[in-house]
Amino acid sequence: MLQLFMQNKQDGRCIMTQVLTTAITVSLISIILPMILKAEEKNNDSDNDKIVFEFGKKIKICMLVITILFIIILLACTLAVVLNDDKEAIVAIVIFSVFTLLSSFLYVLTRNKKIIYVNNKFYYYNIIGKKSLFNVLDIKEAIENPSDGMKLVFNDGRKLKVDTQMINYVKIKEILDKNNIKYTDRHGNNAPKGW
Repeated sequence: MLQLFMQNKQDGRCIMTQVLTTAITVSLISIILPMILKAEEKNNDSDNDKIVFEFGKKIKICMLVITILFIIILLACTLAVVLNDDKEAIVAIVIFSVFTLLSSFLYVLTRNKKIIYVNNKFYYYNIIGKKSLFNVLDIKEAIENPSDGMKLVFNDGRKLKVDTQMINYVKIKEILDKNNIKYTDRHGNNAPKGW
């Protein structure tokens, strides 16, 4: 009889953990996703004189969903340890903590990294939103890697990378051609073609 009571108590904890995890999931998604989508709409400018290089909305949403899923799994593992004294879940907590940190980093990267071209200048916003200014006429070298993007090397040694996954990536070649800047592939071949 006592074993049956303990069994029901543990089943109740498992059900409570699942209900709590589901409630947290729905809450996070319903609160965070609309806020992010509204912020994305505000960032879309209609200025024709500038070109914005940024990651697309689908990539940002995908990274956000992955991050939220890892957070939910991490919370479920933490609840399993707290409520059920499940010592094996500690390994899962460590593993999902690492995945949560990595996915959070990638989400912040896709969310904040942006390059704006206007009046022969690049305004670069890094992962934390810090703004840097690069002049197109100071480009010493442009190296293209089809799978990675275009790396611009400037006279002062600074580097700027335009990723292939960014919106308007193809326009970087137009900007370079307009300013008579030759670009090479990673093997040193001038003006690579065919991709």
